[in-house]
Amino acid sequence: MSWRDRIDSELTGYYGRAKFHVEQSDTTGGRRWLIHEYPRRNQPYSEDMGLKAGEWRLQFFVAGDDYDIERDALRAELDSPGAKTLVHPYLGTFMAVASDVRFRESTRDGGVCTFQVTFTGAGKESYPATTVDTQREVRRTADVVEEETTRDFAEKWSVEGLLGWSLVSVERDLSAIVSGINEVVGGIADDIAAQIRAPINMAGILIGGYNRLLGAVMRPINALDLYSGNSILSMLGLDDDDDDSSGQILLSPGTPVRAARLLFDTGTGSDSVTPPVADTPERLQRAQNTIAARELNGRAALLAGARLMADTDWVSRQDALAAGNDVIALIDAQMASDNTIDDGVYSALVDLRSAVSEDMRSRAVALPGMTAYTPLRTLPAVIVAHRLYGDARRADEIVVRNNIAHPGAVRGGMELEVLGE
Repeated sequence: MSWRDRIDSELTGYYGRAKFHVEQSDTTGGRRWLIHEYPRRNQPYSEDMGLKAGEWRLQFFVAGDDYDIERDALRAELDSPGAKTLVHPYLGTFMAVASDVRFRESTRDGGVCTFQVTFTGAGKESYPATTVDTQREVRRTADVVEEETTRDFAEKWSVEGLLGWSLVSVERDLSAIVSGINEVVGGIADDIAAQIRAPINMAGILIGGYNRLLGAVMRPINALDLYSGNSILSMLGLDDDDDDSSGQILLSPGTPVRAARLLFDTGTGSDSVTPPVADTPERLQRAQNTIAARELNGRAALLAGARLMADTDWVSRQDALAAGNDVIALIDAQMASDNTIDDGVYSALVDLRSAVSEDMRSRAVALPGMTAYTPLRTLPAVIVAHRLYGDARRADEIVVRNNIAHPGAVRGGMELEVLGE
C-alpha cells in the first residue's frame, strides 16, 4: 500500500460543509523558540516556548456548471465566525480557522474560482487554573470573628457600680455559663472570675479555654499512646523497628467528630442560664452581662469548631459532614439569636459560615465513606486491620473509632465501623 492509496485520489477537501479540490499545499510547523543573545557573550540561549500553532496554506478551486454556487457556499464558511473542521486531503482532519483568504476568477477561465487560504489550528481556550485554599479561608474568617467577638463583648460587659449581692449574682451567673467548659478543662471559672473587671481578658481566657478543650477531648488518644512507640502494634511486638513511622498513624477520624459534638453541647448549654427580670437598674445591667457572657461562650465554641474543621485532615465523608454540621449549627444559633447582634459580628459570622460550608463541601466530596464490618470470630485488632486494609498498622484507627476496650481481642459478631476503600 503506497501513499497514493492513503490519500483521496481526487484531492478533495472540506471546510465546514463546503467542498473544494486542492491544487497545492504548504504546511508550517516546528516549535516556538525565543533566542536570548547577551552582550559580550558568544553563546546564545534558546528558550523553548512550545509548539507552533499548526498552519496550512492551501491553493484550491471549485469548478463546473455550478461553480458559483459552490464558491458562495465556500465563502460563507470561510467568512463565518468560529472554528470549523478542515479536511486536508494529505494530512487529515483538524479544527481550524481561516486566517487569510484570497480568491480569483477570470473570464478566460470561465467556470472556475481559485482560492488561496491560510488555515490556522484553532486549539483550545484555556485560563490559568486557580484554586481556593478553603482551610486557610476558614482560619482567616475565624480570626475576624474572634476580633469582632472580643470587641463586642468588651463594649457590652460592665460591672461598674455593682456591689455586694449584685456582684455576687453576676459571678454566679458567669460561673453557670462557663460550667460546661469548666467541667472539661478546669480552672476556667476561677480564671474568668479573677478578671471580671477586664472583659478583654475574660474573652481571651474563655476562647483559650475552648482551644484547650480540643486537647482534652483528644486525651483518650494520648492515653493509648497512638503517637508514641507504645502503639497497639508495639505492645504486641509487631512493629518494625527500622520504620521511622512505627506507631505513627493518622489521627483517629472519630475524635474530631466527638470534639465537634462536645463543642456544640458546651456552646449551647449556656442558653439554659436565663437573665434576671430587668426591673431595676442593677438587674438590667446584670441581665445585659448574662446575655453578653452567653454570646461569648457560644461564639468561643464555634471559633474552636471552625478551627477544628480547618485543621483536621478528614479521612471519611461522614466524619467531615457530621462535624461540619455541628459547627454550622453553632454559627446558626448565634445568628438566629433573639437579642440584637452587632453588625460587625453578624457580618463576620456570615463569612465564617460560608467559609466552613465551602471547606466542608470541597474536601468531603472526594473522601471515601464509612462502612460496617463484622468479624466472624474474636481476633486481635491488628489481624482485623490486615484483613481489611492489608496494613496492620491501622489497627489503632479501628480501636479508637469503635471504642474497643481490649485491642487484643475484638469480639466476633461485633459490628465495626470502618473506612471503606
